[in-house]
Amino acid sequence: MICEDDPDLLNLFGMAFRSKYNLILVSSGKDCIERFIEEKNHGNRIHLILLDYRLRDIPGDSVARKIKEYNGTKIILITAYSLDDALLDELEDRKCIVKYVKKPIYLRNLIKLVEETIS
Repeated sequence: MICEDDPDLLNLFGMAFRSKYNLILVSSGKDCIERFIEEKNHGNRIHLILLDYRLRDIPGDSVARKIKEYNGTKIILITAYSLDDALLDELEDRKCIVKYVKKPIYLRNLIKLVEETIS
């Protein structure tokens, strides 16, 4: 699943991963949580979420915490902003996220990180 509120980035990430993975693309934190729960309730496993931190509706850390409540999945948090080290440590310690990536992102590096995280 990819959760990104910038339509250009969402499309770019979608194109980069669509040939290798089954994707769910969402553009808000609310949609990410709802779709994750819907898929889980239907017995479908989401292996990884690429999650933007600064979404228009809900901050990415709140989305990650909520998904963790549902025995979530691996989440790579992506942001263009500097985040507080204490926040990142808390998210990693509670296993809400597995990685944190700062924009700008080299697509080749992101693809490699996704492959490593899923395997």
